[in-house]
Amino acid sequence: MHGFRASFRTWAQAQTNVPEEVTEAALAHVKGDKTVAAFAHSNLLDKRRGQMDAWAAYPGKDRVGNVGELGVRE
Repeated sequence: MHGFRASFRTWAQAQTNVPEEVTEAALAHVKGDKTVAAFAHSNLLDKRRGQMDAWAAYPGKDRVGNVGELGVRE
């Protein structure tokens, strides 16, 4: 699971203009500063939704011809 989350973080940083705080919220990272956390009540849902839509489209983008078929074990 950590590799998947790292892939998301790397993609968000390199391929989008989404603010870091939105990406951190999407990863459910807790703010380190207790004062900031005490006053930051938004879950940034609308901004995260746009980021998740872009992420959902990313894995298949430009890779359709470079995917091999996996065999099924019985």
